[in-house]
Order: sequence, then C-alpha cells, then structure tokens
Amino acid sequence: MDHQRMELLAPAGSFDTLKAVIAAGADAVYVGGGMFGARAYAKNFTQEELLDAIDYVHLYDRKLHLTINTLLKNKEIEQQLYDYFLPYYERGIDAVIVQDMGVFSFLKKYFPDVELHASTQMTIASEMGAKFWEEAGADRVVLSRELSVSEIAQIHRAVDVELEAFVHGALCYCYSGQCLFSSMLGGRSGNRGRCAGPCRLSYQLQEQKSTGELYPLSPKDLCGIDFLPAMKEAGVASLKIEGRMKQTAYAAGVVSIYRKYLDLLELSDEPYAVDQKDAKKLLDLGNRSGFTSGYLQGNTGKAMMSLNTPAHESAKLDEELPVQEKRKLEGICRLMIHEPARIVVKDPQTGIEVSVVAGEVQTARKAPLEKEKVLQVLGQTGETAFTFERLELQMDENCFVPNQFLKALRRESLEKIRQEILSSDHRTAQAYDHPITEPDRRACATDRSEIAVSVETLAQLRIACAKEYVSDIILNCHEFDDDAIEKELTEQIRQAKECNKNVYLQLPSVLRQYRVKILKNHWAFLKSLFDSGMLDGFYVKTYDSLGFLRKMNVNPAKIRLDASIYSFSNDSVRAFSDMGYDKLTLPLELNAKELSHHSNENSEMVIYGYTPYMVSALCLNKNMDVCDHTRKALHLLDRYGKSLTMKNYCSECYNILYNASPTVLFDELDQICDKLRPERLRISFSIEEEREVQAVFANYERAIEGLPMNWEIEITKGHLKRGVE
Repeated sequence: MDHQRMELLAPAGSFDTLKAVIAAGADAVYVGGGMFGARAYAKNFTQEELLDAIDYVHLYDRKLHLTINTLLKNKEIEQQLYDYFLPYYERGIDAVIVQDMGVFSFLKKYFPDVELHASTQMTIASEMGAKFWEEAGADRVVLSRELSVSEIAQIHRAVDVELEAFVHGALCYCYSGQCLFSSMLGGRSGNRGRCAGPCRLSYQLQEQKSTGELYPLSPKDLCGIDFLPAMKEAGVASLKIEGRMKQTAYAAGVVSIYRKYLDLLELSDEPYAVDQKDAKKLLDLGNRSGFTSGYLQGNTGKAMMSLNTPAHESAKLDEELPVQEKRKLEGICRLMIHEPARIVVKDPQTGIEVSVVAGEVQTARKAPLEKEKVLQVLGQTGETAFTFERLELQMDENCFVPNQFLKALRRESLEKIRQEILSSDHRTAQAYDHPITEPDRRACATDRSEIAVSVETLAQLRIACAKEYVSDIILNCHEFDDDAIEKELTEQIRQAKECNKNVYLQLPSVLRQYRVKILKNHWAFLKSLFDSGMLDGFYVKTYDSLGFLRKMNVNPAKIRLDASIYSFSNDSVRAFSDMGYDKLTLPLELNAKELSHHSNENSEMVIYGYTPYMVSALCLNKNMDVCDHTRKALHLLDRYGKSLTMKNYCSECYNILYNASPTVLFDELDQICDKLRPERLRISFSIEEEREVQAVFANYERAIEGLPMNWEIEITKGHLKRGVE
C-alpha cells in the first residue's frame, strides 16, 4: 500500500485542545470519551462535547478517532458498550482505536461502517502481527513504539493495511500492552487506563550499590522530527503524537512544527532540514531530560534514559494559540418587493446548496435598505465554522425588510448548510438486545492431579519431570541461544518425553522482525518435532506469534494463548474460538467473582508464578553499563526495600521485570476447582533456583492433600481477591 501523504494525528484531552490542534494543522485527532479510554484520569470528553467534536472536525474536513483502547469485562461489553458508542457511530465518528479482541469483534458486528484501528496496546512488532490483524479486518495497525524505521519498512512491504507509528511524545519503558506493574502494585491497571506510572519512580540497583536517586525505568521523550522523510519512505500512513494529558499549548505547538515539516516534505522541492530554532521550540514545549530517537534508529541504551530525573520539563512560551481558518461559502441573497426574502448558500467543496426564505420584502416607507449594510449583516458569521468567500446581493432600490429577517436568513441558511454537510457522515446502527450470558459450568471439571508446568532452566525441568502429576511441560523459546536451539531443545524434549510428558514450546514474549527470520530458519526443525509427536503444541504470548503460526499453517487446536493475549470477556473467548483458538489462559487481572462469570471450560489458570511486571526492549544491563551480552539477572530495590528481579533474555533482546513476590493460589484450589473450573492448572517457573522449585512442589503436594503449607518467602494472591477497577 503506497501512501502519498502522511496523516498527522494529534491528541486532544479537551475541546479547546481539539480546536487548537486542528488550527495548528492536524489531519486527525484522537480523543477519549467518558468510558473505556487508556487515559481514565484525563479530562475526557463528555457525550455532548464528543458529538460536537465530531461535527467540528468534519466541517473542516478532518477526522476524529475515539479511544476504546482498554480491556473490557463482561458487563461492560454486554450492557454498556453498545449504548456508549451508538450516538458517536450515528453521528459519524471516523475510527475507533481498540485493544480488546472482544471489543473489536463486537464493534465489527454491530457497527460495521466505522474504521477499527488495532492499538499499540496489542504489541504488534512484526509483519506477522500486522498480517493477523489485517486478516481479522482491522483498517489500521498502530505499531509498537520500539520499532526502527527499517523494521517498519519491512512490515509495510509485507502487508496491505495502513500503519500508524508514534513520532513524538512520552515513551513507556515497557512494550505497550505488556505491563502489569501498576496493576499488581496497587490495582491501577494500565490495561484499564489507570496506570499510576511506577516506572517513573526511583530505584536502587543492588548490584551497583548506588547512592542517591536513580530512575532506571524512565525513558526520555521521543522526538522524530528528523525522521519524517525516512518514515514516509518506510510506508507510514499516520504519524502519531502522544499527549492526551498534555496542555493545549504543548499539543498545538508540537502539531504546528510537525505540520510545517510535513508540508515541506510533501509540498516543497527544498531539501529537508530542521531549523534549529524549531528544534529548540520542541524542546521548550516539553521534554524529559531531552529527547531521544533511539528506537527509530534501532539504537537503545543509556542515551535513551532519563536516569537522573523522571520529570517532564517545559519552558514558559508566551505564544497565542492558532485560530482555525473558516470554511468558505458562496451566497446569493434576493430581496425583491412583494416577494419572500431569500438566500441561496452553496458549499463549493461539496456542491451542497441550500435555500432559505424569511418574511416578505416591503416597499420602504422611510429609509430604503442600503446594499452595504445588508451585506454586512449577512456576512457576520460570528463563531460559526463558515465565512462567505463571495456574497452576491440582488435587490430592488426602494425595498425594506427588518434586520431580524436578514439575521434569520443568515442564521438559518448557515445552520441548514451545516446540517447538510454533516448529514453525509451520519449512519444507522443495527439493533442490539443487551443479553446477559453466563457460562455453562456443568461440562467443566478441573483435575488437580494433572497440571502443566512452565520451565526456564534445566534444574526446573529436571524437577518437574520427576513429578507424576505434571502432565505437560512448557519450554520457553527465549531460553535458547540461536546457534544452539536445535541441540538444546531436542535434549530437553527428550528428557520430558522419557518421563511421559506432553511438551509445548512457548514462543517469545515479543516477536520482532529479526526474530521472525530466525524462527523461519529453524521451522523445518520445529515442524519435524511437531509432526513426529515430540512437540505437542505451542504457547503464544503475542499476536505476532499467533500470526506466525497461522502463516506456518499450524492447527489452531495445537495452540494455547497465554495470559498476555487477553481474554477479559466472554466476547473475547467467542471471538478467539471463531478463529479456531479454543485454548486460552485466564487473565491475571480478573478476580474470583469476575472469573466465575467467565467462560473457563477450555482455559488454563496460573496458580503459581512470579508475575511479569514488564517486558522491555530497553536492557537494564546496557542502560547501567554492565552489559556483556550474557544472560543474567539484576535486582532493583524499590522505596519499600522490596527487590524486583530484572532478567535479560539476550537471544530475544528483551528484559522482563518480575514481581518481588510470587502469586500463589494453592490454598484456593477448592474454590478454583469447584467454582471456577478451568480446564487445567499451571505452575509457571521463571527466576526460581532449585531449592525454591522444590519448595513450590512440596507446598503444592501439601495443598492437594489438604495440609497447611510452609512458605519461607512472602507470597501474594495476585488479583484473585481484589481484581482491578
């Protein structure tokens, strides 16, 4: 898909900001409404404001995108989503940004004429994920912020769906959509739009015994102004500016500068170069210890980080906000004695024409109408979106109508043509009866004597294989070096099969373009294991991996979706099932009550494991100058003295930050098995040493025998009791 002109997509947290960014040159604006947006604490639009905003942008031939980019629970989809979105759909909203598979499926079914954009919260980092969503019916894919321009270009060449990429604003340390940090700490989930930003807090690196405040998880802000030609060449359809919670002056100022250089790129023959005054202005508008373009260049490291302060800094700029130029109309007013006063107004852009009459023109008894005064009254368009580019007046010399007639002509004609222009965007939705669905638990049964175990070390594998009640072993792809994967994987599968275990391979937590190539290189080997029965199936953590296995024609029945491919609602479960993916992992952020209304019959439930807080392309080892390209764990002390383990996975080139305490649900097995009834249970090992693994199994065995457990470490029940807002 070739894009001749890149869209400039701006944020707006208020109507004033929306007007300002439109005036500054935004082609489209994305906003949040009263529900379901990823910035729940922003000053989001009310329903009335949002409806007015749709009209406003359309009058200026711009577009409005609505964020419904959070995970929705059953009640929210079944009882609230339709009524919430209906008025915006009917008014003509242009696009919806979506994270949740259930929401995507629901909107596609009941609101088929609106564009659906796969959010960056879906962690789409390769052509495989982009292709997956293209085939699912997405109109646009918002790519992960971690991609380089060259990776974007590779994706563009492989798919026929619009690509949107971030060009300016705040960066998260974590891949968007893969963060449970705020959720696990205090119940404020980023997946629900309520991130508390714990990554911006200070931490101490235990291995360095550093003193003073350090912010090792706080990246600088992105600035891609120098990369517009490269991004155009790479096939980016839309350039996205982050900042729905930023001030109006910031949003308008940033948009105006990007508009200037996009116009230079698109419309001018002059060589592309950014004036240092404009670069300085961008910096003054707001930055976090300066800017970075590291991801776009494919270079990560210490230079990308705001290690010494997490604050967003800005200079005081005394500049007036831009004012939007009005839409130009043509008009002809006819004032003939003993005829109705009439005006015909035409919109040259669309060819729409309206006619309005008001009263009857009289013969003047005293002072006849003056042509200049009539034109002045008719031309006072005030705060409307219009101005008259040409206004013709045909009138008898000795005629008269009251001023209120002229004002009525003007007011009614402008409103009428406004409605005519906007009516072409209006739609009608199909009906929805708001059903309440409950899962059928009768066919469900959970066998606690056969569980799955995920392992990452040889010690974990050896101990798990020795347990008769472990029926399935899950090996993690990110534990194998590229040059040794075939030998090491073969040996580990052999060990598991000798103990009569089913064996699954878990694909990476993030699948980038370069990793797709490596997997393709090893596919003949993996396929031989799969076809021979040595490998029983795959676990996937991202849509990229799901798309890869679809490309490789793997039977969906042999694929299990891990918890990071979220199935918050029964609508999500049905949507995945319709695609052939029946085997899911229950979400980690739902509580027991919510899970009791969830379809669990084909699902796996994690009952033990250190919850991954974050998956990051930024390597803590590299950022702290201790990277030697070997697999190791570093430890961050938070302000309460708790130690968070950050483990680097060099073969995949990402880090995972783990919770300080493991989630343990062993003493909830009766409730889980008797009431929630997942298909099976899973113990997930990651950073545990041999002694810890032995203790986990010992406590599980005591739990299934009804005996009290003995933990020497602090444990948590995760979200089973509390859940997230």
